[in-house]
Amino acid sequence: MKRVDDLKKQVYLCNSHEERLLSELEALNMRRRLNMISKKQYKNHVNALLKGRNVDDWIQYYKDYKGECFKVIQEDDSDKNFRGFLFVLLLLVLSVPFVMNFTGLSVYNKNSISVNQMVSSDAYLLIDGVAQPIPLQPELVNGNYVYNIKTLNIPENVKEVKIMDNDQIVFSKEI
Repeated sequence: MKRVDDLKKQVYLCNSHEERLLSELEALNMRRRLNMISKKQYKNHVNALLKGRNVDDWIQYYKDYKGECFKVIQEDDSDKNFRGFLFVLLLLVLSVPFVMNFTGLSVYNKNSISVNQMVSSDAYLLIDGVAQPIPLQPELVNGNYVYNIKTLNIPENVKEVKIMDNDQIVFSKEI
């Protein structure tokens, strides 16, 4: 931000210098036309103002300098826009689990247990007291995303499985 403010000040100063140069040259030209100064005085003042360059060189110099400043300012604005986009995208990605409701889980081997329970997106498994995510893809049911758990596939040597939904036990099974 400080860099952009500095660049904006530089552009302002550049505009001021350019305007001052042109107005002083115009004043010198007017004074020369009105014979208020001699030709020699006119040339000395012009040479002092232009410092070895001509007017077109100075105008091009100011134009190029302001262009570089505006380029950096625009790049900074683009970076801000991109960072803002990424921030909004991150918020959307992080908010998806809170919007969705989940139901469902299936198990097809000897370590499977029958559940037949629908649970929301807040639901999770407790396997021997350790919280685990529900290993299913959500389904859209009546306009809500839910997990429709029919069976659970559990690891060997598990003693107890619970399903917690909104801080309540909705299923419990000792094995």
